[in-house]
Amino acid sequence: MNAWGTCYEKTKAPSVNYTTCKQTAEQGIAMSQYYLGQMYRDGDGVAKNPQEAVRWYRKAAEQGNMLAQYNLGWMYDSGDGVSQNLIEAVKWYGKAAEQGDKYAPFNLGTMYYTGSGVSKDFVKTHFWFDIGILNGNPKAKKWRDKIAKRMSPEQIVEARLLVDEWQGKQENTVYKNN
Repeated sequence: MNAWGTCYEKTKAPSVNYTTCKQTAEQGIAMSQYYLGQMYRDGDGVAKNPQEAVRWYRKAAEQGNMLAQYNLGWMYDSGDGVSQNLIEAVKWYGKAAEQGDKYAPFNLGTMYYTGSGVSKDFVKTHFWFDIGILNGNPKAKKWRDKIAKRMSPEQIVEARLLVDEWQGKQENTVYKNN
């Protein structure tokens, strides 16, 4: 394994990565479980199997692995390997966003904009796009600014207050330094 303790190394053959990841994933190592989920999702070193990807993502996500949480949210959002369940997608995207994932807040903002799995809500759309900006998503600002044109000044203030509240709850210095 490399210095980060993961089982996946780009320089190794896919079958070697699969064997190593399978062994360490079965030992409960969350990062290995995440990588195994990736391999099953992509068919990398093993036959493509979205259901197995979901199973391994879930194991890692439940241990707090941000990457697995995002990917599990994506699987529920798209219905890949599991019945589409937008409520579950929101749940897992939210967990990933709390840990600083830059894509999950954008997806949540989009869900609130379209009313997918949640009630359509421009304040929450704006809020999630702001969190995406804080987390480093370059697309979030463009979309936040677009939605702001459709909002009242009071709604924008409400969204910003939600961001302030969010930042106050975060232990991660990514939020406190912005």
